Parts: sequence; C-alpha cells; structure tokens
Amino acid sequence: MQSSSIIKNTSFLFTAHIIGRALSFVLMVILARRLEGGMTDLGKLFTVLWMTNLLTMLSVLGLPTPLIREVSLDRSKASRMITNAMAIRLVLSVVTFLIIAAVAKLMYPGELTVPIYIVGLAESINVLARLIRCIFRAFERMEFEALGEILERFVVFSLGLYMVSRGHGIMGFCVAILVASILHLALTLTIMMAKFSRPSFQLLDMDLCIHLLKQALPFALSGALSALYFRMDGLMLKHIMGSEGDTAMGWYGTGYSFAMSLTAIPGAFMGAVFPVISRMLHSSRLAVDFLYTKSLKLIFIIALPIAVGTTFLADRIVMLLYPLESFTPQDQEALSRILEILIWACALIFINFVFITIFRAANRRRAFLITMIASVSVNIASNLILIPMYGHLGAAVSMIISELVIFIYALWYIQKHVCKLSEFGFLPKSVFASGLLAAGLLVWKSTAWLGESLPLPLVICLAVIGYFALILAMKGITREDIDMLRNRFQFPADF
Repeated sequence: MQSSSIIKNTSFLFTAHIIGRALSFVLMVILARRLEGGMTDLGKLFTVLWMTNLLTMLSVLGLPTPLIREVSLDRSKASRMITNAMAIRLVLSVVTFLIIAAVAKLMYPGELTVPIYIVGLAESINVLARLIRCIFRAFERMEFEALGEILERFVVFSLGLYMVSRGHGIMGFCVAILVASILHLALTLTIMMAKFSRPSFQLLDMDLCIHLLKQALPFALSGALSALYFRMDGLMLKHIMGSEGDTAMGWYGTGYSFAMSLTAIPGAFMGAVFPVISRMLHSSRLAVDFLYTKSLKLIFIIALPIAVGTTFLADRIVMLLYPLESFTPQDQEALSRILEILIWACALIFINFVFITIFRAANRRRAFLITMIASVSVNIASNLILIPMYGHLGAAVSMIISELVIFIYALWYIQKHVCKLSEFGFLPKSVFASGLLAAGLLVWKSTAWLGESLPLPLVICLAVIGYFALILAMKGITREDIDMLRNRFQFPADF
C-alpha cells in the first residue's frame, strides 16, 4: 500500500459525509417545523428533490467508475481523461436539464414546476463538480473531496434555512440549492486546476470519448437503475396514495433521510478502499481476499448494533426530534414505525456497499448490472403490491426485500468469481453483543426510574461504549484489523 493510508482518506470522507448527512437531516427536521404545511409541504419538497435526482442520473452515465479506475492506475492520464469526461458530461447535463423541464411541465404543473426547474439546473451543475471530485479520489486526496461536500451542504443548510425563515418556502429553499451547486463547482474546479491537472480543449479525443462511454455504459445502466431503485418508491408512494400522497411522502422521506444519513459510514470507508482494491486486483488476489474480508467484517460489526439499537429506540428518537408541540400523534406514530423498518434496509445497504465496491473495482459490469436489474424489478413489483395495502410502511418493507436480493446475489457471485471471505468468527460475536445490547435497551425502556434518570443521548453513548467494549473483549476486532486501518499491516510475502 502507498503512503496515503486508508484510515486517512476514510477519515476525511467520513468526516465530510457525517457533517453533510447530519446537516441534511437536521435541516429536514427544522424544515418540517418551519414550512407552513408541515409534513405535507415537506413531502412536496421531497418530491422535487427525488424527481430531479432521479432524472439527473441520465447525465452521470457511469463515468466515475472508469475515470477513477484509469487515473488511479496511471495518474499521467489525469488531464486527458478529465477533459474528455467533462466534455461528455457537459453535453449530457444540457440534455438532462431539458428532460427535467419537460417532465416538470407535464407531470407536475402548478406550484412544483418552477422548483423542479431550479433544482434541475442545480443538479446539472453539481454533476460536473462530482466528476471533478473523481480526480481527487483517484489521487487518493480525499480531503479536497471532503472540502467540496462540506461547502455544498453548509451553504444549503444556512442559506436554505434563511430563505425559509424569510417566508420564501419551498421556492426559496430551491434557490439555496442552486447557489450551493454553483459554489461547489467553482471550488472543485479551482482545486483541480491548481493541484492536479488542467483540462484543455486540445486534449479532446473522440476515440477516447467513445472508449469512456463503452467502459461507462454498464455502470451507467446500473447507476440509472440504482437511482430508480432509491427514488422510485417515494415517487410511487406519492402518486398511488392520491390526496394523502404528500403527507405519506413526508413521513417516508423523513424516515428515509434518518436511515440514509447513517450510510455515510460505509460510503466513506469503501470510497477510500476502492482505489486500493483496484490496484490489488492486478497484483495479489490474496491481498484482495484479505481486504474484502476485513471490510465486510468491520461494516457488519457496525451495522448490526445500529439496526438493533434504532429498532428499540425508534419511538424515543421520534419523540425527541418531533415533539407534540410541533407534530401530531399521528405524525409520531407514522415516523416511529417507518424508522423501525427502514433501519434494517439501512443495515443491508451497509453490507451491500462492500459488494458493490468489489463489483466496481473488479470491473464486473455484467454482474453489477444483473444485480441492479433484479433489485429494481423486485422493488417496483413489491411497491405496486405493498403500497396500496400498507402505504408508507409498504414502501419501507419493499426496500428491505430488494436489498435482500442484492445481498444474496452479490454474496454468491463475489464468493464464487472474485474473492473469498477468509474469516467468519466475527458473525456470532457481533450477534451476541447486539443481543445483549437489545436486552439492555429493553430494560431501560421498561424500568421507570432508569428511563427518568438516563436521558436518551446518554443511553445511546453508553450503548455504543458497551457494545464495542464487549466486541474488543471477545476479540471481534483484533489488532490486525486496527493495523490494517492504520495502514501499518504488512502483507505476507506470498501475497
């Protein structure tokens, strides 16, 4: 491994993702109180954001994966690769914005049309900035990616709250998103040109553009399917539920935002691991087995207690964040139930992050595509069945089902064709520690004097400390794991 350690880059990405996701979640909690229509208006805002995010995937076209992989293998290609990739994405961004505008006019006439225009333009700008951030990741300088993400989230948070507090509602918030995207692009472009490479029209190469498109196409289809998968359930919920759709979307989007904010953990870690695995696949499969096993182990040990703990604490979390002074008992009940279900989908997403990273690093485009087609098909079919029966809860159950499809197929395929798990002892240890965690939380909830003397934030801190102390005592996490994270682990000679 090179001097830029996994733990260093993970720390930068983790910090940025945590800050960004935390700001986004806090923002949604505050907006639910500040927007005039409460959960109903929040549901309308989720519709704007999810619709534009879904359509923007047309301009992403899977370019990040081949760009990161090619530049990480040969950094001298950076300027040529980013020039041609940006040219492709610029054209696609213009086309995508026109499609977004057409969809807004046809499907969302009225109060949501202009907000969709504004956020669509913002997303078209943001995809250019995210492409530039691929260069930072390929060079394993994630501090610059972290800086761009934090800037964007901070501007959306501060300016968005200001606009809403001034009475500009959904429209004002969408303008804040547009301003943040412009600043995001300006910052990332400046850093890239100052530190890494300068795009030049002289480097435009039609053959290279075609090569990039061929390499990106399977990932483009998978990315589009992924966006469809993560956004279609909410949009289906809104339309299937009719007059109750906006409120149902508000409940579902709120629970979804909480659960997805936690995925910053595997996202940051596997984002830093990706370039390392890409190189290892060309030199040592034993080293890939090692890193794959350690990654899955650490992610599982973190994901399981989060799911267990949130399940037992969902009602208390909702009462703390959405008190009766601002929300109805119906809101609290709906949010509690949705969180209890979605947190298990979140746990599966944690684990599936590892599998998807392996697919991308190993360039297993066909397998990745099959995985996404299967999961999206199951997701849409189950939503069509479950939403009319159970509303927002049906959409949440549908996500668990489709994440299980990804988990089962990806685990089988990777174990058979790419790399193998070399360690399994962490599974019963994590399950046992999580079981004790559940028992402790149950005692706290059912004992009146404990509930009064130990507030929720303190209980969460004690639960985290107790769980990881037990895992360390049982050697669920070893010195070898810690050394691997710190990049001090030395592979055996036969690796």
